[in-house]
Amino acid sequence: PPFTMDQKTRDGRRNRLYGLAFTLTSLVAGTVYGWPALRRDLIKEGGLTEKELGAVFTCGAWSVQGGRFAAGLIRDSLGTRRTACGCLLAVLIGAVLIATVPSDNFAGLAFGMLFLGLGSGAQLCIQPVTGLFPENASAAMATLSGAFQISGLVFLVCSGIARGGAERIGAYLLYAGCVCVLLVLSWMYLPYGFKFTLDDDGENDAKGKDEEVGHLDEEKATASATALPVVLSDGKTRVAATGKEGTHTKPPPVDEKPPPPLSHLTRRGQLFSDEYVALLAWFSFCVTPAQYYVLSIGWQLERKGDDDGAYTSAFVVLYAASAALAPIGGAVADKYGVGFAQGVATVLTGSSFLVLLSDSLPAQIAGMTLYSIGRLFVFALFFSNIGRRFGFAHYGTLVGFGMLTSAVLSMLQYPMFTLAIDESVDWVNVACAVAIAGCLPYTVWLSRREAREKREFAEKKAERSDAGSVEGTTVSSRA
Repeated sequence: PPFTMDQKTRDGRRNRLYGLAFTLTSLVAGTVYGWPALRRDLIKEGGLTEKELGAVFTCGAWSVQGGRFAAGLIRDSLGTRRTACGCLLAVLIGAVLIATVPSDNFAGLAFGMLFLGLGSGAQLCIQPVTGLFPENASAAMATLSGAFQISGLVFLVCSGIARGGAERIGAYLLYAGCVCVLLVLSWMYLPYGFKFTLDDDGENDAKGKDEEVGHLDEEKATASATALPVVLSDGKTRVAATGKEGTHTKPPPVDEKPPPPLSHLTRRGQLFSDEYVALLAWFSFCVTPAQYYVLSIGWQLERKGDDDGAYTSAFVVLYAASAALAPIGGAVADKYGVGFAQGVATVLTGSSFLVLLSDSLPAQIAGMTLYSIGRLFVFALFFSNIGRRFGFAHYGTLVGFGMLTSAVLSMLQYPMFTLAIDESVDWVNVACAVAIAGCLPYTVWLSRREAREKREFAEKKAERSDAGSVEGTTVSSRA
């Protein structure tokens, strides 16, 4: 009989894998979004104009989005471990560049931010670890997105270390050392293949895709005449066809939750489905203004009177602190559906741009809080939507392509910033709010589709339960 781990061992292993994923995401995935803190340090050192600094950030922001496309494709070809470690190596190079190049070296700083942004690819590689938590999949995914925002504290912490006497070079070389440790741990513990499993031998998942398809085929095979309950290596009970008549007449168990509704499609079918195209449009129209917000917030706050940078630092702290609310976003998606949760994220993000129309600095605390929570939910729900609606067979490609598309569109953040400097910042903020609000009809449409699917599944579940009861009664009477 196949070896089956006890539940305590299984829980320990999956928690350790998730802990590594959370730590990795917290340190490298979204460091570039702590830009306001680094920007202020570079302004003090002197050498670059406001527009040049904006271009430096744009390089990092673009690589966060676009780099995930390459990481997704590589991960789907070479596996999790090698791709994640490659991304960490890029972060290491970026940290060394930020530490060593002079403040007037535009190219060096731009490439440093570009390489730092590639750390987001490591997050993409480890996100399928949430598949080990099927009972709380959206909450687990949202928590990783919260860790992404925690990584925005890296620049603020390095800034504090630099002011303490270590200088920029000492602070960022220390960070590079932390990345080296993560690189070693990732090579040791991340799965070699595509899929996170709880098997003793991590190499057993080298053909993770084939196994995943095999499991789907296995579950479909339970519709055959007779079946036996079998405990698989994942610890769950499945019903497998035996091909022997009269061996066992127990009906197959009724699924508690429906499978991802679009998981049966090929990769091409998923990419061109109406639901993926609509998700992509929603994500892109929310992310482009969100990128502009990070790029411009330090400059906008200074225009409102933030001379000592207190509110700029507050933004970085609020951005990271919002991570504590990540499980709430996931819980909302688990209970009410991703469509409803995406609607909440849309409203929160759009509202933050309306607050920027006020010249009151204290009011910006509320606006920055709305933005931080809204942005957190936007990214968390994009990832969660793909896992819940499409499954994980082509997760890397779907997320990567989405990131590439949004990266191309988010390049508009730089002309938006220059327009705000040269023309009217208020009109740019209003345009951002309007663009985000235009996505609300999509969230209503998706929420209604989820509600209909939930009703249909409940009806089918009831029918199968009734059929199973009748079959059991018939067998008993024959006996």
